[in-house]
Order: sequence, then C-alpha cells, then structure tokens
Amino acid sequence: MKFQTARFHSSAEPQSLFDRVRAKMSAVTHLDLHGDHYRRRKIERNVPSYVLGKIENFNAAEWELVMCEVRTDKGKFVNSTWELNFDGRAYRITIGFNNTVMTVVQKKIGGRGEFVTGGALYDFVERINSELIKNSEKLVVKVTATI
Repeated sequence: MKFQTARFHSSAEPQSLFDRVRAKMSAVTHLDLHGDHYRRRKIERNVPSYVLGKIENFNAAEWELVMCEVRTDKGKFVNSTWELNFDGRAYRITIGFNNTVMTVVQKKIGGRGEFVTGGALYDFVERINSELIKNSEKLVVKVTATI
C-alpha cells in the first residue's frame, strides 16, 4: 500500500520529530548497503572511500541530521537524510526502512525543495512524536525499575 509523505528540514524542524529520529538512529551501528540504487550511485558519483567507510560504520553522532520524511497519516518518520562534510564537500545519505541506505549524493548548493514549515501537519507531527518520545521514556524507566 502506497502512502503519502511530507518532508521536513532541520532548519524548521518540529523538535520532537528530529529528537526522535536522532534517538532511534543513535543506537544504529550497521546499515544495510545492498540496495541497487545505493550501489549504483556510490559508483556513478565516485564517492570517496573515506565517506563509504563512514557509511559502512555508521555513527549518528558523526553525521548531521538534515531532513526527515514522515507518513502524513501517522506522523512517523519513514526515512532520514544525514550529512557528512569531507574535504570541503558535503555528502548526504538517505536511510529508509530497516536502516537501508537508499542513496548517497554530494550535496549541491541551493535547490532545497519543498518542506513543511508550519500548519496542521506540522502540529500533528510534533504532537505524535512528542507522545512517542514520552512513551519510550516511560518504557525505559519501567524496564530499569524492573531490573
């Protein structure tokens, strides 16, 4: 089933959405690199081996979260775009379902695209992700108290 998505940029982030993505991705140390699109793009775009190594050994603390796409019906993120600066150039990867790298690209100057910066969808996404963060914090406290 195809669902609609909306894109949010870090410059106008709903704080809870970006906090939640950072929290979820902070535990990720392995990305799936087997997608056909990713494999073609890394060769076509001549991505430096240093950057490929940083992708293979992903550490969210070394990357800047710049963009998220969310399902408009649920308010939850479906992919996130991260940026790494290397040798005066910015490289971006988009990570989708099951921590699969969808693509890698050297960032171009300008051309930001369309992003949600306010309104009903923005407020919905903020509320949903705030609740998800609160619920995950309650779960951590409950599990810690049980141990």
